Amino acid sequence: MFTTPHRDSILGVMAGTTYTGFSSFVGLLTVITNWRTPTVTEASYTGYATRPGITFGAAADTSPAGGRQRANSALCTFPQNTGTTQDMIGYGIYDASTAGNLKGIGLMDADVPILGVANDTTTEDLIAPAHGLSTDQRVFVLAAPGAVIPTGLAENTAYFVLAVGLTTDQFRLAATSGGAAINITAKGAALFIPYTALTVANLATPEFAIGTIIVQV
Repeated sequence: MFTTPHRDSILGVMAGTTYTGFSSFVGLLTVITNWRTPTVTEASYTGYATRPGITFGAAADTSPAGGRQRANSALCTFPQNTGTTQDMIGYGIYDASTAGNLKGIGLMDADVPILGVANDTTTEDLIAPAHGLSTDQRVFVLAAPGAVIPTGLAENTAYFVLAVGLTTDQFRLAATSGGAAINITAKGAALFIPYTALTVANLATPEFAIGTIIVQV
């Protein structure tokens, strides 16, 4: 496990506070193809141009405890949309106002990742106590450190939660809304990250309020 000073050092790099002249900017994302590479598609609505700068407050403990985090300390306002609507699913932290390198990715809503386990290959059930998922909720699948993804699921893939088999502590996933449950053929565990797309309508001016972009380590 990283020590607190090292976590804060990592957060300092992300926030652009560790090195002189190193700044951070935030962009809007419409597609996340690969979280690790990373491969994303940035917003392209009419009027979207340079990314606004982002500043972060001091590092603090996460809640529940276990990590460290920084949150944006100022309002982040994007250019107004003067064209057609466009759906956003996340944001990216970059080191430049245009082009540059993508340093981190986050989703629009505040749902936390869920660790789910497949421990019975005779069913398609994924076990995650008090997961809070609902029918048709979209979730990304990512590998959990040190765990093997259940065979049948693919990392960087978005699935739909099914009504069939949905209980407080278990759920099933499908490739399409209401489709066939993914056949789990080998046991394993993964992170399931819920997300909801947010629409930027014509003449809307997207913004992130203070404290709504949180980077954690």
